[in-house]
Amino acid sequence: MDDHELATVELLGSLAYGQLRSFAATASTIPLAPDTAMADLLAVWAATENERYRRLRDHLAQRTELVDAVMERQRAHFDGYFDRAPLDDWFGACVFFALGLPIASDFVRAVAPTLDADAAAVVTEAFEREDVEAEAVAQLSALLTDEDARERARALTADLLGRALTGFQGVMADTDALKVLLESDRQEDETGEQRVKRLAMEMLQGHRRRVLELELEDLDDVT
Repeated sequence: MDDHELATVELLGSLAYGQLRSFAATASTIPLAPDTAMADLLAVWAATENERYRRLRDHLAQRTELVDAVMERQRAHFDGYFDRAPLDDWFGACVFFALGLPIASDFVRAVAPTLDADAAAVVTEAFEREDVEAEAVAQLSALLTDEDARERARALTADLLGRALTGFQGVMADTDALKVLLESDRQEDETGEQRVKRLAMEMLQGHRRRVLELELEDLDDVT
């Protein structure tokens, strides 16, 4: 197994565990739904997240026999993010679905070009959540009725983004997987550090678009 394949396996393991936590987080919000129609929709979302986790895990199993060990390696970073997700009430859940969970999709879209075709297809499909994002944005928009609500949404969003970036930095420090993958997609005049920064900026573009769509302040100080 060459370095790029090893790095791909590491990434798949990380994403698979992250998707497992996403499934658990989504299922946990069902009691928070404002009505049974929304609770039913959350159940559908949770089932879909579980199915996508299984696809990621199955693809990982095609590449390595050490599936559980690979998933375990980056577990702490994802636990640190999901354990502090604002899932105590419906408002926090809406912020999480509209502005927190999509950060993972932003990351996958940014890193997919560094993968082989099979891995890129699997991870891209697993993190396509446009319908979830659109509904969550609509739900959150309806709750942003005054400045207090907007201020709370800003605070929760800043915390989610900060934890996501901290997790990204932690992964970069703990494994060479991303560095190896990004090296294969580096422009001729681009340093490794510049490529990492470009990935981070690509991740933030989608986040900024969503913040503006919700008419919340943009986080210009995050680079």
